[in-house]
This record gives sequence, structure tokens and C-alpha cells, in this order.
Amino acid sequence: MNSEIENKDHGAHYRYVYRVKLTEQNIKDGFVDVKLDPFRISLIYEMSCFAMQTILKKCLKAGERGHKDLKQDLLDIINAANRKLEMIEEDDVKNNNALIREWEG
Repeated sequence: MNSEIENKDHGAHYRYVYRVKLTEQNIKDGFVDVKLDPFRISLIYEMSCFAMQTILKKCLKAGERGHKDLKQDLLDIINAANRKLEMIEEDDVKNNNALIREWEG
């Protein structure tokens, strides 16, 4: 058994670099503000699936948005994930049926 600890970065696939062009004013101020809202995060992570965007939005501020408590947000997350799974299943059935028709054709 190797007693050395593996020094692999297991979280690297979660980290993205988002660059913005600095203006003269940004350089003068020494910083630039970038709003990290669900829209920006979805764009950075190239999330095109609306169900996944919905889950992300609810996860970021679960129970803290005022009109829904944590339990309701978690139930909404589960419902969105379940619907996405249903859609995957529906697409698999549709694709399988198309393949069967092609084979029989």
C-alpha cells in the first residue's frame, strides 16, 4: 500500500476563470465588480438546461428569498430534478422507438 498522499486536484473541474476587460476606471479603483447571479453562473458553466438552471437558482439562496422557506425550496429542487429525469427517460424511449423503426424499416 502506497502511504503517499495523492496530490491531485479533485475539484479542478468545478473551477472556471471568468475574465472581464478592465477599464481605466477599474484600474484606477483597483477592482472590478462582477455580479454573480444565477444567470452569470449558468453562463460561465455553460448550463443550457432550464431544469438545471432552476435547481441552481434555488440552491444558491435556498430558504433565504423571503417568499419560500427552505423546505419548499428543497421540494422545488427535487421536483425539478425529477422532471429532468422524466424527460431523459422520455427521450430515451423516443430514441429507442426510432431505432426500432429504423431496424424494422
